[in-house]
Order: sequence, then C-alpha cells, then structure tokens
Amino acid sequence: ISKKSGIPENKLKETYKDKNRLIQSLLSAGIDHVTELLEKSINARGKPDIKLSRFIKSLLDDYENYDPLFRLVSINFESLNSESLYLRNLVTQDQIDRYRRNTAIIARIIADGQSEGIFRKADPLECAFFLRGLINSAILYWKATRYEGSLGDFADRIMRIFLTGIYK
Repeated sequence: ISKKSGIPENKLKETYKDKNRLIQSLLSAGIDHVTELLEKSINARGKPDIKLSRFIKSLLDDYENYDPLFRLVSINFESLNSESLYLRNLVTQDQIDRYRRNTAIIARIIADGQSEGIFRKADPLECAFFLRGLINSAILYWKATRYEGSLGDFADRIMRIFLTGIYK
C-alpha cells in the first residue's frame, strides 16, 4: 500500500496505528470514490445505457490504477467467502449502507432507462445487483487469466452482456 500510494511506510504507520484502521480508511475512501463516479454518471448528459457504460469503464480503469484500494471495495460485502471473513469483519454497517446506496444509484439509472423505454421492465435494484456481479466476475476473470490487456477492455464486454439482457 505504501508503494502504490507513494506514502513512505513509516508515515503510514505513524498515521494508522494499526492495520485495521488503515483498511477502514481505504474502504471508506474507495466507497466515496465509487459514489463520486456514480454521481458524475447520473448527472452527465446522455442516455442511461451510455451513462452506465461510462461508469463501468471509469470504475474498471480506476480499479487497475488503484488496485489495493479497489480490491477492497469491489467485492460484494454481502456475500463474502470464508477467505474474506477477515475483511468482512472490518466492514462497518455504515460502509455496507453506503455500498447499498451506490447500488441504488445504479438502479436509478436503470429505472431512468426503463422510463425512457430503452430498457425492459424488471426490478431496477435487482438489475443493479446483477450488474455489480458482472463487474466482480470480470475482475476475477481478468486476474485469473492474467489477461494482458487493460481491465478497462472488459467494460465493453460487461455492458454488452448486461445490456443484451435488459434492452427492450
């Protein structure tokens, strides 16, 4: 984390007396950043499918550039496996609530697409969780295959799969 952030290790240890506080700070900063990306997306010009595509591309580009931070915040807090229990135990209820609010923002963009007649009728929140699942799956695939290209390359793939299912 010190190396990726450019902050000397002794300064990091001075600021964060223990590993748990550092992880808490990273989680909060990551969730805040995802919220900023979503707010930019929802307030941007364009149709909902374009807004979602831009958000996914930005998210994956950031994940690749800020890997330690986004490794923590890209996982689904609500369905962690046993290997991630340590991290899950550090996640606060406020962070889970903020994660859910971010998912609700994605659902709002989907609902906008439904009201504009672009997307078929389905539960927008359910669709938002499915989209988040596709993002997580793409990240896992990218890592597992050691894909040589950019993680951002997967944004188009994710959206093609997602939009195929939701387009009217």
